Amino acid sequence: MKLKLKFKRIFTANIMLVVSTCLFAQTNVENFDYPESTLLTDASIGFTVQGSNSPSISVFSPGLEYSGLAVSGVGNAAHINISEDGDTDPNTYGPERIAKKPFFSSSVNSGTVYLSFLGNITTTIGGDFNNFFIAVSDYNSQRLRGRVMAKDDGSGNLIFGFTKGYSTDINWTTDLYNYNETYLFVVKYEFVAGDNNDVASLFIFEHSEDGVPLSEPSTPTLTPNDGSGSDLSNIKILHLRQRKVEAVVDGIALGTSWSDVIVDSSLSVNSTSKNQNSIKVYQEGNYINVIVDGTVLAGNTHVNIFNISGQLLINKNINNQNSFTIDTNNKLQNGIYILNIKGDNANYFKKFILNY
Repeated sequence: MKLKLKFKRIFTANIMLVVSTCLFAQTNVENFDYPESTLLTDASIGFTVQGSNSPSISVFSPGLEYSGLAVSGVGNAAHINISEDGDTDPNTYGPERIAKKPFFSSSVNSGTVYLSFLGNITTTIGGDFNNFFIAVSDYNSQRLRGRVMAKDDGSGNLIFGFTKGYSTDINWTTDLYNYNETYLFVVKYEFVAGDNNDVASLFIFEHSEDGVPLSEPSTPTLTPNDGSGSDLSNIKILHLRQRKVEAVVDGIALGTSWSDVIVDSSLSVNSTSKNQNSIKVYQEGNYINVIVDGTVLAGNTHVNIFNISGQLLINKNINNQNSFTIDTNNKLQNGIYILNIKGDNANYFKKFILNY
């Protein structure tokens, strides 16, 4: 099993796809669609620094892929390095360094929150509570919960760990995983009435065995040993953390249901295309710029944007244009959409994700 760091997949009109019936409701998706090597602390990214030690987490290209998942192959990824300590010894590490970003427009304080992401672990040092690399928190960033960790099993294999919050009592997987392989993770956090009894759980999926799990499994991969630890009053912020794990992280989504964060990449269409034209989509504020490479789009061509339930949201006519701009008129929120370009010599589809 090899690292799935491939160049972005081009969705053409010859691909037969199936529509998922799920929409991103109060959900934000981060696919790191920024220039390679950009630091997450760049003001244009939306992440900020937690604490006094600025992280050097940067945009990595290409992004991670997990076939059949809607966030796969979109944008780039984030590269989390071992925390710098000022020397060249690979077995030492520096202080905790965290980049954080609000993922909900308003805090969620009831029900269930799901965090999904693609992760590919390159290197680990040691194995304790300092080995967590991603978590969520309340709007004050005071408590980091749903902490996912990684370490070596001592024989060159990778195992993952999980805690509800700060705890040295970590539950590690008994199954072994591979370095340099992309896995799909889902963290589940359930708000429960009362004190110190919220329920956290972790699911880990391998594509060759699990594919895209469109429904929530009855049994998680891990539950925390510190289940009675202090609860969150709400969830709003995502944290990427540098310390003892080098990882590539991509396709981060937060939502309030499994179907919010696990969306398959498909759209059910009958393709009539004879060409394999590639479509590039670039977002600039409320505008979407589209470039079609290859055969000229001759004559009248209809441009449609659908949500992933197949509902038509925007339509536009173009004439003899291979590049054009679409004004969304504030009709689209953060989420996954399908662009359809249909004319006399074209019937193309392109999945894309908006992040305002």
